[in-house]
Amino acid sequence: MKFKSYAEEKKYYEQEANQEEFLAWYQQQDLPKYEKPSVTVDNVILGWEDEEVKLLLIRRKANPFKGYYALPGGFVDKTEDTTEAVLREVKEEVGLTLSEQYVEQLKTIATPGRDPRAWTITVAHLTYLPAMADMKVVAGDDAREAHWVTLQATSEGKPQLFYQNKEIPLTELAFDHEEIIQEAVIRIKNRLDYIPTVLKILGGTFTLTEARKVYSKFLGIPVADLDNSNFRKTHGKFFTEVGLETKTTKGRPRKIYRLKSF
Repeated sequence: MKFKSYAEEKKYYEQEANQEEFLAWYQQQDLPKYEKPSVTVDNVILGWEDEEVKLLLIRRKANPFKGYYALPGGFVDKTEDTTEAVLREVKEEVGLTLSEQYVEQLKTIATPGRDPRAWTITVAHLTYLPAMADMKVVAGDDAREAHWVTLQATSEGKPQLFYQNKEIPLTELAFDHEEIIQEAVIRIKNRLDYIPTVLKILGGTFTLTEARKVYSKFLGIPVADLDNSNFRKTHGKFFTEVGLETKTTKGRPRKIYRLKSF
């Protein structure tokens, strides 16, 4: 079939041809006209250890940003969705097998020039690891090292990172991972009063004191400023009481709670 113009041809295949004919034409004629970005995933993985919020970072062993700290992540294969890519990349880079139930999408970032290699769009994710002590990380793939670093926020909501008692400058993060971590802190902080999913990092059950300690890390205030009785009144609706501690403690055993489903 001959057409007088490209516009006439385009109209025919879009509006009159069947879908199979349209797709065959599109692959040959229209698709090459559009730029094709690469798609990656990045993952903010949080845990809880020694009464601190922990964030998993790697050190990159290759360019770009060789030697910089980075979030685990990588390129999405065309046969997987972004959550599947997150699970695969984390397994390849640090040896962790994650459960999809603890992973949520955080933000899609398409800032021009965010990756010096090419046009790259990333889908950032946020993962709450409920049993960090049982999870051993081993650097692999693009990672030279893998470290759990301490994460806390200032009262203004700015993230701070520490490793072996030394602060990690946010400028030492690869790509735009400073922005991604900041987005994670903002989401968690904004949800504390209505969907405190970050408490998943405490595991299946926790005490109110442990919950207050997590809150204090993201609010940037001393835990003493979160009165236990007031905290129970304002946030108890998010928890289900499940019994008393079984471990030996000084004084009376404390009540333990489970986070309600959201």
